[in-house]
Amino acid sequence: MLTTSDWTRMAADLAEVRGDHSASITIRRGDTTLAAQTVRIARRGSGGRRDSEGAQESRSGVIVCGATTLDIQVDDRFTTGGRLYRVTLVRPNRSADTQAEAEVVE
Repeated sequence: MLTTSDWTRMAADLAEVRGDHSASITIRRGDTTLAAQTVRIARRGSGGRRDSEGAQESRSGVIVCGATTLDIQVDDRFTTGGRLYRVTLVRPNRSADTQAEAEVVE
């Protein structure tokens, strides 16, 4: 069983990882724009492409890693690297950090 000091140490390690290559994102939630938050953005796999009769769909996504206090929810939107992303999943365990998945909106 993990102790409080274990979780504290993990949170500190993850903060160091985020700080190594951090980004500032401004989340838009409906008609509200939140204050900028510091996160780490990492590519999620290589994306995917689906072809069907008369149409093509391309998906690429990222993992957003932030502190346990990161204010992020499903359907939030943010722009980074010139691309607009929509949050599709927020992992429920926020004991050491917050992790969310987002896809490019085209």
